Amino acid sequence: MIQKDSFRKREQTTGKVQNDNEAGQSIVIIAFALIGILAFVGIAVDVGLVYARSTQLQSAVDSAALAGVVELVNDSEVNANRKAEQFFNANGFNLTVTTGGNSLATGRALPPSALGALQYELSADWPVELYFLKLIGRDAITLTRRAVAGVFPQADIYASRRIEDGVLSTSNQAVFGLNSCTHMGDPFSPVNSPWAPGVYTYNYRILIPPDYPQDIVRVELFDPDSINRPGSAFTVQRTQLAVDNGLPLFADLTCPTTNNYHMQYQPCLIPTGERNLGLPLDVINPFWFVRIDENRRARTGVNSGCGGPPGNNYTASLNTRTTYELFYYAQNEDRTVRRIPLAVYTGQVGDGARDNGDHLTDMQWVSPGGQLSLGQPAPVPTDCGSPNGGDYHATNCPGGTPIGPGKGFEISISQSLGSIMTDPATGNRFIYLNVTAIDGSSENGFEVWAGPNTYVNDINSDANMRNLQVLNSRGAHSSNGVTVFGMGRLPMNSNVNFRVDVPLIWVGPEMAGQSIFISLFDSDSGALPPIHFYFDSIAFNPTTGTGDWGVTYSGTEGGRCRIGLCEDQWTSPPYEIVVPGDIENCDYNNPTPSCIPFYGGRLVANYIGGNSDTYGWQVRSSGLPYLIE
Repeated sequence: MIQKDSFRKREQTTGKVQNDNEAGQSIVIIAFALIGILAFVGIAVDVGLVYARSTQLQSAVDSAALAGVVELVNDSEVNANRKAEQFFNANGFNLTVTTGGNSLATGRALPPSALGALQYELSADWPVELYFLKLIGRDAITLTRRAVAGVFPQADIYASRRIEDGVLSTSNQAVFGLNSCTHMGDPFSPVNSPWAPGVYTYNYRILIPPDYPQDIVRVELFDPDSINRPGSAFTVQRTQLAVDNGLPLFADLTCPTTNNYHMQYQPCLIPTGERNLGLPLDVINPFWFVRIDENRRARTGVNSGCGGPPGNNYTASLNTRTTYELFYYAQNEDRTVRRIPLAVYTGQVGDGARDNGDHLTDMQWVSPGGQLSLGQPAPVPTDCGSPNGGDYHATNCPGGTPIGPGKGFEISISQSLGSIMTDPATGNRFIYLNVTAIDGSSENGFEVWAGPNTYVNDINSDANMRNLQVLNSRGAHSSNGVTVFGMGRLPMNSNVNFRVDVPLIWVGPEMAGQSIFISLFDSDSGALPPIHFYFDSIAFNPTTGTGDWGVTYSGTEGGRCRIGLCEDQWTSPPYEIVVPGDIENCDYNNPTPSCIPFYGGRLVANYIGGNSDTYGWQVRSSGLPYLIE
């Protein structure tokens, strides 16, 4: 019994020792397991923190970029960065936004997109302090997030006040050559421009409405060359309305001698006397067009030396060549877009070296590669290699450059515009026109009209005869709703020295309460304030400056230059027009002076224009920003 009890005691003691040993091993294992679990928990917590901070930072960068890009409408990268900085602070980020990369946040304006959207890029770094990962030597991690925001300025500027019927009147387009000076009136084309160094292209787009009744859109260029014919005495024909009001049908008149307008190097518009009848401007023909180009010598300094040619003698070698390029955007199945070229034409200079002027486009409306209009003196071919060569296209191209089939500047919607982008809200389609001065130092005046090709056998290509035909028979020449717009910027030449209405842009009712920013460049040559801005849908009398709604700038408000004294200057800050109406609080059934209902309309500028004043418009509206990436 004693032995058995002793055995049992030894057995119990041995088991206890074994259990104690196993218990000690378990504590060690549990301790190591806890360390591992805590490490995983720590990693999970820190990773979750980093993810949360990353989402927070991306949201802040997105909102700041959206806020900043709107300021580019006013052409201010500085204001864009300041606005982005304000949004960072509002979201709890103490970040200073710079363009030089010396801070944790950098912002910059990107070049406009292919479709004309302004773009703003914003990048931000944010150090995030870690907690558990400090145990393994990682104190913080720097997050970097980026966003690109865009906004369409929605500023399609009417290319002409008579864009529907194609009558030349109070103004036309005009660009200067690369070797010119910006103080001649073109802020961008001279290669030394401080606002756009290098070769610059003006962008136009041609709207084709969904109810356009034709298949062909014929794009016509008026006087695409920079050639000036000689002479100062011409037989002028007046409109039938002028004859009915007592003026003779024909008159022998001469170019004005003021500023040497009777000489070949200068433009010449002969006053017909019809304006003295006191009839509305749009029913008379105030000018007989003889020359619209300006022959000018090249600069001798960065922005100096430009002026009349040596001895005021017309010098064709100084003339400016301009290219006119048509294209459109097609939409791919993945909703991306691709640019499709249509046709290219280069205007002539007639100097015997670059070309001999054999297209005879001076003072003519022509459609390169397309059918000849009534009275057109010569075929006008598209350039070698023009994708949509046309009935008339260049021959003997160097290297046998192939010419594609087509009708040049006569575009078939069904055959040439496959997969063209269509605005889903309006059904509008757009053809684009790029206008680029490629050499020379002179001014090239031109104009653009687009519409059906049904008038080629009835309406004259000569600008003066066309004016008479259209004015004598209202509705004889119509674009059928096709409209030419300058995209944000418009290079202009004013032909008048009297008060005139200039339609700028169409503004829809959705713009109520938003701002439109308008700048003029190099307004001089006799232009005078005040300048009135009003909508043609709201009663306003620009003669008296009174009505239900209008905005008047009398001179130098805000420190800007006064119209007429703005040589080589922008009216800066821009004129700001706040569209009337308040879509949230305005009772349209009970209008008050502080709340004018706005249903849409054309924004019109009214002021006294300068005589042969080359200047530029820039118009932008606030629009709605969107994220690109």
